[in-house]
Amino acid sequence: MFNLIKRLSGQTLTYGLGHILTRLVPFLLLPVFTNFLPPDQFGVQTLCYIMIAVMMEVIRLGQDIALLRYYVLEKDNKRRKLIFSTVFWGMLFFSMLLAGALWYWDEFWLRLFVLDSEPVKPFMIRIMHLCAAIVFLDNLSAFPLVVMRGENKAWLFQAAKFSGAVVQAVLTVIFLVFMGRGIPGIFEANAISAGVTLLICLPTIISRLKPVFDWAVLKMCLVFGLPNVPNALFVVAIELADRRILSVLRSAAEVGIYSAGYKLGLFLSIVAMGFRFAWQPFFLQISDRPDARVVYSRVLTYYMAITCWLYLLLTAFVEPLAKFNFFGTASLIAPEYWEGLRIFPIVLLAQIFNGAFAVFMVGVYIKKKMLAIPFITGIAAVINVTMNLTLVPQWGMWASAWATVTAYSSMTILLYFYINRHYPISWEWKRLAHLFMLGALTFAVSAIARQFGISWVGYAISIIFPLLLLATGMATSGELERIGLRRKVK
Repeated sequence: MFNLIKRLSGQTLTYGLGHILTRLVPFLLLPVFTNFLPPDQFGVQTLCYIMIAVMMEVIRLGQDIALLRYYVLEKDNKRRKLIFSTVFWGMLFFSMLLAGALWYWDEFWLRLFVLDSEPVKPFMIRIMHLCAAIVFLDNLSAFPLVVMRGENKAWLFQAAKFSGAVVQAVLTVIFLVFMGRGIPGIFEANAISAGVTLLICLPTIISRLKPVFDWAVLKMCLVFGLPNVPNALFVVAIELADRRILSVLRSAAEVGIYSAGYKLGLFLSIVAMGFRFAWQPFFLQISDRPDARVVYSRVLTYYMAITCWLYLLLTAFVEPLAKFNFFGTASLIAPEYWEGLRIFPIVLLAQIFNGAFAVFMVGVYIKKKMLAIPFITGIAAVINVTMNLTLVPQWGMWASAWATVTAYSSMTILLYFYINRHYPISWEWKRLAHLFMLGALTFAVSAIARQFGISWVGYAISIIFPLLLLATGMATSGELERIGLRRKVK
């Protein structure tokens, strides 16, 4: 079992490292955005990316997860190419339709996602057309990237993602800082980088794409993938609807401040995404092993331990990092955005629940229970939107942050109770309770230390959290033997 988890850890590290590098590039642009865009313009940019996120989930029709499942489990190479070709040709056609709709009815989509009653300016129309191009190009890249994951070609996957991110970062700085192109320059850089990613993916596409199309294969993939569309849209609503509601009920400036604090939480979401990229192919590949459920249970424990430690580190160090003056001129986050740092620990907590949700999804894939997921995420989305609509007018972004946590925790709890009836796993609840209680105590001590001006205590106790887990007896004898803290019994 330890060897299997070691393999998963290596794959997660590979995907996670590449994903960290990929996501770190936009993160490094945060000082550029916060120092060159006022909060209201940063808010408009955020709302445009909400629109892109929604359209990406619609345009894929859940075929990315369908391709992952059927491509990974298929052993015949000829059949694999048929599955890939059918999905790719179908998605090419649908992508052209939806991207064309975004381009032609540009003002309608702007009114729906970005603007309220203010007039539509020409530069917003250009942004809308660029968004259509980004959606089209990113969708075509999604399917060769799925193949790379399914074939465990992690480094090729990350090369494609990272190259696009670097191009986007460099061009964003050139267009925004040196050429003064404003918000349109951000989306111009994104569209070009999407094209670069697709070019890198072309060899993977060409080597597997054949002039074949099978309606039976398409039906099979649609039956599996379509239930994920409302699910994905509900997840997008949980993740992003708060920004739109804040813009309507408060202001675009508050959206910008909230988004700055929210983006700092990408450190933990990076880990979660790197884990997801490795986890989905991994649990499918070992699903026929007799000890598979034991491995799944242990993975949850280890994943929660790592994310709790990262949570403590990030909440302890985020403020000095964000306010640090680079070269004595500008901080990582401009002062007008510092209020967003206060919601950072709350939003970060939601990512811990999100990670547990990903682990519980193992039973959904194995037992093919995808039809239930939209109901679970739909309930969580209703909770999120309802809390935002009722509480945001008075409490603003604080309400949005807590609504996110409530939605993700509800989603995770509902999934656990549902899938446990169909695919029961003996999760290590006693060790998880130990972990969370010690984590909560460590967080409280760290927060109190900062209040009394002895922040170094909070830094220290957060850093040594793994040692505290060992000292309080959370590790098993087998784990202690593996890390050399206990002699192996012969």
